[in-house]
Amino acid sequence: MCRLYAQLSPRPLSAKDLLVDSRFSLLKQSDSDPGNLQKDGWGIGVFGNNGGAAVSKSPRPAFQEAAAFTAAAQAASTAVIGHLRAASNPRGIDAARLISMDNTQPYTDGTWVFAHNGTLEIPDEVASELGPLKKEIRALNDSEVYFWQFLKFLRRHGDGARAFEECVREDWALWRRCAAAHPGKPTPYTSLNALASDGRRLFAFCHAARAGAAVHGIFNKSQPWQIMSFSRRGELLVVASENLDDGAWTRFDSPEVLVAGISGGGLEIARRRYELKNGQLLPLPEVPAQ
Repeated sequence: MCRLYAQLSPRPLSAKDLLVDSRFSLLKQSDSDPGNLQKDGWGIGVFGNNGGAAVSKSPRPAFQEAAAFTAAAQAASTAVIGHLRAASNPRGIDAARLISMDNTQPYTDGTWVFAHNGTLEIPDEVASELGPLKKEIRALNDSEVYFWQFLKFLRRHGDGARAFEECVREDWALWRRCAAAHPGKPTPYTSLNALASDGRRLFAFCHAARAGAAVHGIFNKSQPWQIMSFSRRGELLVVASENLDDGAWTRFDSPEVLVAGISGGGLEIARRRYELKNGQLLPLPEVPAQ
């Protein structure tokens, strides 16, 4: 299971506190559980003054590159997305090809930064529906296919939450046609947990098709691996795969998209909750974001 981090704030802030220094920081998560080492790469995406995205990443473990990871985490930005990779491999690719710079997250198109935790079990089928965007795929990672699928629907609808809804709908529609070709796989994905930001907006999607009840957070053993958390701290919003310190955190419902944006010098946050029915996310009443 990969580990995710995102923050959003009206003014540029460093993420070093929660990525490196906090009790359950992402860096500390990378090697604190010998049975679940985050050993297949790391990456941190930030945004410059011109709004362009920049990603620092490596296919090596963060715990072996603590200095580089810390340097990347110190960059001040209105939005930061961090990722630790424990590689999924739905195509059964040789590990030497799967662990590489191109396969390391986060992904970016220069405007958006995107990170995923989970496995898209049908990456080839989803890639076949990308149209012109298919040529943008550089890696063998199923998560990159998911990134371009998200961008396809984002560019079509202009709404990140709607884009995630459409990804789910398309995955299940494809699954109804191709499930027989994937024996042993009960669903088109394990988890679609993902973070996406353009430096001014953040969309955090929490949704798994399979609960995986026996798998939990690295430090937070009561927190199922697929249920993310968020914390509002004044002008700072933080989202993570699991709580990063002893402060106040709220766990996501599932499925849910947390929608946040910078507006008028502050943050606007909304929680869009759903139920999954017949391969579609049906909206439920919104709840306060606190």
